[in-house]
Amino acid sequence: MSLLNIFRGISGEWELGRVLWGTGGGSYVVTPVVLQAIDLYHGAHFDAASFCGGYGGGLAAILAAGGVGISQKDKGVAKAQAIIPSDSEG
Repeated sequence: MSLLNIFRGISGEWELGRVLWGTGGGSYVVTPVVLQAIDLYHGAHFDAASFCGGYGGGLAAILAAGGVGISQKDKGVAKAQAIIPSDSEG
């Protein structure tokens, strides 16, 4: 089992929603570090606390909505697979 399996849906295919969800979380971690490094190089001041507070609130809302959407879709797919009999039964 690979860590990349978190980006795959119930059918095993890559899902755009999961990839965007992971990319958003990764960018939230990397962006302040990159901006801090750029500001240190240029001698400016970067306030990471205010950036993470503002950026994080909106990103958390988007990721939460995406997570709910992904879970609801997976539940619907699982329910549909349970209702529809497979070809091997008949």
